[in-house]
Order: sequence, then C-alpha cells, then structure tokens
Amino acid sequence: MIFEKSFIQALKDRYSDIHPLIFHRSAERSTTKIELFDTLDTLPEDYPIVWDDMERRWIATKDLFQVTKFDFRMEKK
Repeated sequence: MIFEKSFIQALKDRYSDIHPLIFHRSAERSTTKIELFDTLDTLPEDYPIVWDDMERRWIATKDLFQVTKFDFRMEKK
C-alpha cells in the first residue's frame, strides 16, 4: 500500500531509532496504516530479526537461516 508522505514522515519521526531499511520493508509489507503502526511498535529489540508471514510481524530469531522452518530434504521416488 502507498501511504501519504505526511503519515510516513510522522512515523519516521516517532520511530527514528529504527533502521531505514527495516522501516521501508515494514511499509512495503503493511496493508493498512494501523498494521504499519503495529508492525513498527512491536519491533523486537533483539537482533537478528526476520519477517514472519504468518504473524505479519518482525520476530527475533536465533535461526537466521530458518533451517527449523523449512525442510530441504528431497524425497526419493
């Protein structure tokens, strides 16, 4: 969703400690103003973080490569 410049600037001012790339990616993934606000407001303090599509939030992880969420094994037929 494309947000108004004044809204984005207000959030940038409020969340000036958030890295610009994380802010930008949060705006890309949000579908409403409320969702963007919630996403930025619930950003974890611990790093590294990854985007969770199920929760639609950034989450802190120790599993940066997400090996516990994906099974790369190929079944033999």
